[in-house]
Amino acid sequence: MSTTSGARHSKPGMLRIIATSSLGTMLEYYDFFVYVALTSTLTHLFLPSTDRTVAAMAGVATFGIAYVARPLGTIIFSPMADRIGRKKTFVITLAIMGIATVGIGCLPTYAMAGLLAPIGLIALRVVQGIALGGEYGSAVVYVMEHAPAGRKGMATSVLQSTASLGLLLALAIVSALKFALDAAAFESWGWRVPFLISAPIVAVATWIRLGMKETPVFAEMKEAGRLSKSPLQDTLSSATSWKAILVAMFGAQGGTSVSLYTSIVYMLYFLQNVLKVDPSRANLCLGVAIVVAAPLYPAFGRLSDAIGRARVMLIGIVLWILAAYPAFAGIRTNALAGGWVTVTLLVALLAVLTAMIMAPLPAFIAECFPPQSRTTGFGLSQQLGNVLFGGFLPLISLSLVNLTGNPLAGVGYSIVSLLPCLAVTYFWGLRQDRLIRQRHYEVQCASPADTAQLPVR
Repeated sequence: MSTTSGARHSKPGMLRIIATSSLGTMLEYYDFFVYVALTSTLTHLFLPSTDRTVAAMAGVATFGIAYVARPLGTIIFSPMADRIGRKKTFVITLAIMGIATVGIGCLPTYAMAGLLAPIGLIALRVVQGIALGGEYGSAVVYVMEHAPAGRKGMATSVLQSTASLGLLLALAIVSALKFALDAAAFESWGWRVPFLISAPIVAVATWIRLGMKETPVFAEMKEAGRLSKSPLQDTLSSATSWKAILVAMFGAQGGTSVSLYTSIVYMLYFLQNVLKVDPSRANLCLGVAIVVAAPLYPAFGRLSDAIGRARVMLIGIVLWILAAYPAFAGIRTNALAGGWVTVTLLVALLAVLTAMIMAPLPAFIAECFPPQSRTTGFGLSQQLGNVLFGGFLPLISLSLVNLTGNPLAGVGYSIVSLLPCLAVTYFWGLRQDRLIRQRHYEVQCASPADTAQLPVR
C-alpha cells in the first residue's frame, strides 16, 4: 500500500469518512454538553443551596471536574488507538460515553438519595470526561490519515465544529422540552429525557462506526510490523514530541480552549447568571451564533491548507483579543436594553473568530507526531491544554465577576489568558508550521527509492 493511498479516496468516500466520524464525535460532545444546557436544573436537584451564587458556582465546578478526567482518558485510550487501531478505539469510547450519559438520566436526586446523588453525578461526569479524552484524538487522526495531501486541514476542521454543534443539539432538545412541559413536569422527569435519548442515538452511531475501515496509514504500519509497543513511552521519552506538546498546549490548543469556552460555554453562563437573561432567549442567541459559525470551519481549514495552520490561528487569536471586550460590553448593554439582534450578532462574531482559531488545530497538532504515536501525542497536547486553559475557565470567570462586582471581569481573564498563547504561536508555532510544510515538500519531491525509506506519514 502506498503512503499516498489516502489521496486516492474518491470524493464521496472521503465525505462519508468525515460525516461518520463527525457524527459520532458530535454525539459525544452532545452527551458531554447536555450538562451545560441543564446546569441550573441539575444544580437545583443535585447540589441544593440557599445561596444562588454558591449553587451556580458549584454547578460550574462540576462541569470543570470532567476536564480533569480527560487526560486520564487520553492516557488510557490514545495509546490503544496507536496499538490496536483508530477505529476500534473510538467505537469503545463512544459506547462508554453513552453508558455514562444514560446513567446520569437514571440517577436519584438529592431529595431521594442525599449525598449519594451528587457523588453519583460527579462520578459519571468523570467517566464522561475519560471517554471524551480518548474519543477526539482517535477521530481526528482517523480522518487525517484518510484525507488527501493538501486537504487535511479542511477535512479535520469539520470535526472541530462538532463541539459547538453538540452543544447546539443539547440546547435545542432542552429548549423544546421546556417549551412542551410545564416547570413541575420538567423538574420532575423532563430533565432526564436529554440523557436517556442518548441510548438509541449512540447505538446507531456505534453500528455505523463498526462498519468503517481502518486508516491506510495504520494498516500499512501493521502490515510492515512497524507499530509501536509503547506509544505513550515513545512520546514521553522524545524531546521532539515534548516540544510539540508544549507548543500546542501553550499556543494553538490554549488559544482554542480559551476562545471556545469563553465564546460558547461561558457565554451561556454570562447571559443567564450574570445578565439574568431568560434561558430560552440565551439559548436562542447562542444557537443562532453556532449555526452562523459552523459552515466556516471547513473554509478556515481550507485556508490553513493554503497559507499555513499557525498563520490562520495567529490571525484568529489577534482578532479575538481585539474583539472580545468590546463584544461582551456590547452584549451587556444591548441585553439590558432589549437589543437582541445586536446581542446575537456580537455572540456570532466571537463564534466566527473562535472557528478561525479552532479549524486548523487538529491537522496542526497531528502533523507534529509520527504515525506510530500520533494519537497519543495529539491526545496529550489537546487534553493537557484543555485542562490548563479551558476546563475551569467558566468557574474562574464567574468567580472574578462575583469577587469584583464587574460583569466584564470574566472576559478580561480570557484576554489575559490568550496573551501567552499569542506569543507561543507567533514565536514557535509559525516555525513549527514551516518545518512541517518543508518536510511535506521534501516527501513530495523525493524519488520513489528515497520515499520508501521515509517514515509513514
